[in-house]
Amino acid sequence: MERYLIAMQPLVTTSQLERTRAIVKAFSAPGAHGTRLQLYLNEQRELKDNWAYEYWINDMYMNNPLPLPVNSNPGMVFPPRKFTTVHDVARYAARLLDGVLDHKEILDKKALPIERATSREKGQPLCMTQYYRLLTSCRMPGKVQDSLYSRLEDNQDVKNNNEHIIVACRNQFYCVAVKATDRGRLTEDEICSQFLHILNDAPCLASPPPVGLLTGDNRRKWGDNRESLYQDERNRRNLDLIAKSLLLICLDEPLPANFNARALRTSSSSSASGNLDETNRGGYVGYIAGHRDETNMAHQMLHGGGSSLNSANRWFDKTVQFVISNDGVNGLCYEHSPAEGIAVIQLIEQLLKKCDELPPGSHAPATLHSHLPPPERLEWQLDARMHRSIQEAAQNIDGLVEDLDLYVHRFTGYGKNYIKSCNVSPDVYLQLALQLTYFRLYGHLVTTYESASTRRYHLGRVDCIRSATQEALNWVTAMCQGEGGGLKSPPDSEVSDDELLNMGKKVTFSLYTEQKKLELWDAAVKRQTEIMIDNIMGQGIDIHLLGLREAARETAPTAAHPLPDIFLDETYRIANNFLLSTSQLPTTSDTFMGYGPVVPDGYGASYNPHPDMIVFCLSAFHSSETTSTWKFAHSLEESLTAMQKLTQLKNSK
Repeated sequence: MERYLIAMQPLVTTSQLERTRAIVKAFSAPGAHGTRLQLYLNEQRELKDNWAYEYWINDMYMNNPLPLPVNSNPGMVFPPRKFTTVHDVARYAARLLDGVLDHKEILDKKALPIERATSREKGQPLCMTQYYRLLTSCRMPGKVQDSLYSRLEDNQDVKNNNEHIIVACRNQFYCVAVKATDRGRLTEDEICSQFLHILNDAPCLASPPPVGLLTGDNRRKWGDNRESLYQDERNRRNLDLIAKSLLLICLDEPLPANFNARALRTSSSSSASGNLDETNRGGYVGYIAGHRDETNMAHQMLHGGGSSLNSANRWFDKTVQFVISNDGVNGLCYEHSPAEGIAVIQLIEQLLKKCDELPPGSHAPATLHSHLPPPERLEWQLDARMHRSIQEAAQNIDGLVEDLDLYVHRFTGYGKNYIKSCNVSPDVYLQLALQLTYFRLYGHLVTTYESASTRRYHLGRVDCIRSATQEALNWVTAMCQGEGGGLKSPPDSEVSDDELLNMGKKVTFSLYTEQKKLELWDAAVKRQTEIMIDNIMGQGIDIHLLGLREAARETAPTAAHPLPDIFLDETYRIANNFLLSTSQLPTTSDTFMGYGPVVPDGYGASYNPHPDMIVFCLSAFHSSETTSTWKFAHSLEESLTAMQKLTQLKNSK
């Protein structure tokens, strides 16, 4: 409770903090409600492998009704490939899949090496459960709550040695058997042949109803629609095949180089009915990856581009979806609930290394292997109600895509090599850079989320590093003293924006010496480091608070019994309104991952520090009057430059 108060001090008004302090005191007094709930959690700890896991996954994912694209599923951009013919597309897809099958065999033998902590009690084993969920899971929508299907827990499927994937091409879905008890695993050439069949077959077919769009709709609506689809035997088989597949491979059309997400509404109506004309469907084949920037590529991985492009060529519930566009742009969209980014990145880097290291093989066109049955195309039985639902889903996903403000920014001034020379963790450094950036734009700090791995514990996933500390506020205030123009008043402030702007214009010199800024910097670094260590060692506050809240619900005399005041308090609402949602997603390859904001007026900010540069993927919503990724990137550039000047001064002493 003390840590909670300390965390909220720089984010709320004095009166709010004093009210919360009184609530906390009453809640945590001996024999009070909080201590009784703590005893309940202690009992749950003895009964469960991880008392927090179910609370956490339900709160983070299963109870969230928002559509998966943009709001939940991250996207990952791989280095573009050079495709000359359709055979190159098929060969690359086959090589990726062959690598996945190698990896799956290791998983089936439970032979994945156990990772160990590399800092803070080095050598502790880390939980590997989420690595085993990647290729065995599918998120299932529900009318009340989502659930996570796992083949590992499916008694009917656990002994099944057969493996299949789903391939999406021009909104058609194909089932490809890649391993069978009667003939074993397909070779890379045989897999390539199956992809060629699909690439030749799909363009010759009439446009199908874009059923995939349903998976990108509100989770409760999709849960209702899925239940209706499941009543038909053919649909039921299709849905089961998709849920039990290893993964999806989405063979896409490229986004246009001048892709404008905000212009989608003009074209969504035709695609929703499944009558997209061939000009729109194939009109972008001439674009090459060199004409598309990284922001464009990230859009394709996050959502597909809308209903008139590739959003129906997805099944957003599936954990792993490889996206391969015929212009060489490729990457991944993944459903987040089974695993964190670290498990995904490890698999991807392994696969990309295989694609780059293995000899390209025969450049002669792969032949269609006549001894193999062709891939099974999935056909759907849809009534008028379902067609209307697809049209509504198209409008909804197009609105979501149109609203997404996305910007990929490569900062080339320096990278993690320089940061490490300052004896600072790159993650700590960049978290403080994000705090400085936000303060430069708005004049105050906001609730910030950074994921911290808790894999030292069985079934551990993440807790929240709260980077907006009082020490960070003291430092950014000193750094921005005298800048003036960018300041805005914090929420509930008695000082208006205009008054603050005038104040900023009057103060044109810094009241802080460089030495004082360095002292405040050191304090901010120390505090951020302490919070990071607390979280990875299992001493964060957010999972614990969540547990106490859910314990209150479970032990309430009636369902209508109110929660304790601490969870109804305005400070608690602010504490969980993450206007900055951030994550370090480091890779050794030239790949990067991004995601959308988690609140309407917020930012998403992932960062990937390389030795001599840093890749940021920034997101916001156009519908917000207060956010702009371009302005954020510009402020971020200024912040990183100012931080280098400050730290160089320290290094020179």
